[in-house]
Amino acid sequence: MKPAIIGIFFGAVGILALIFGSVFGDGAEFPEHPMAKNYQKAADELAKTVQETDPTVRTSVLTEAIDRAIALLPENSYIAARLKDLKKSVAADANQSEVLPALKAIVEDLRFRPIAEANLPVGFPPCTPVGEVEVKLYPGYRAAVTRDSGTAFWRLFLHIKKNNVAMTAPVEMTLEDNTQRPLLMAFLYERPDQGNPGEDGAVEVRDLPGGWFVSTGIRGPRSNQALQLARQRVQDWLAHHGNGWEVAGPPRLLGYNSPFVPRDKYYWEYQIPVREKSSANN
Repeated sequence: MKPAIIGIFFGAVGILALIFGSVFGDGAEFPEHPMAKNYQKAADELAKTVQETDPTVRTSVLTEAIDRAIALLPENSYIAARLKDLKKSVAADANQSEVLPALKAIVEDLRFRPIAEANLPVGFPPCTPVGEVEVKLYPGYRAAVTRDSGTAFWRLFLHIKKNNVAMTAPVEMTLEDNTQRPLLMAFLYERPDQGNPGEDGAVEVRDLPGGWFVSTGIRGPRSNQALQLARQRVQDWLAHHGNGWEVAGPPRLLGYNSPFVPRDKYYWEYQIPVREKSSANN
């Protein structure tokens, strides 16, 4: 790369860093998940045993560790269900060259903590642990919304800069049904009484209703494979809880990190809005 091009590149990066630094809050912090300590303890129980090298000991050690980890996780935990399946594989003398990598990945999921570059909107619930599935209640909120395209992020960025609106996390992307293709992108206002609803060029400030969402946490770069796995986890939850809940709208993807976070540290949530069937029929 020529020196002039290198200079332009790093100059652009520096400008971006200054721009983003002015909108991402200093000292931002996400509220801790109520089961965070239990997830950490479950990871520790599994981590102590996956490195056991003696195969004659490993089976009993693994099954006992899996039982201890399951006991620490919430009732109806998706991760606990995965651990139960892996325990069956271990007990059946399945190939541990497949089981051990799966357990190590679960340990990494359980230990993952999202990096907070900006605060959540007021009243938003804590982030869903990676690999877990849970149903969460959201308050109503105000958001700047635009059609998703190659310039959607910058349209929204210029809107909040012009209107002196602080950046929050996450950025919301409404997805097309049964696909991973974004239709809309939104920056969320910190409070529902901040600013005024209405059109601002290609951006519209909307008041959006709260409600229940089935959510699963994702770590790492955004990819079709990661989104497909996340969608499958949520669909599994919906199939298991179909007697009480039904889908209430299109899926959405919540992105929590800027390009200045290492890609392997990215955190996302894939969510589908739901409603209780009993209340829907009233």
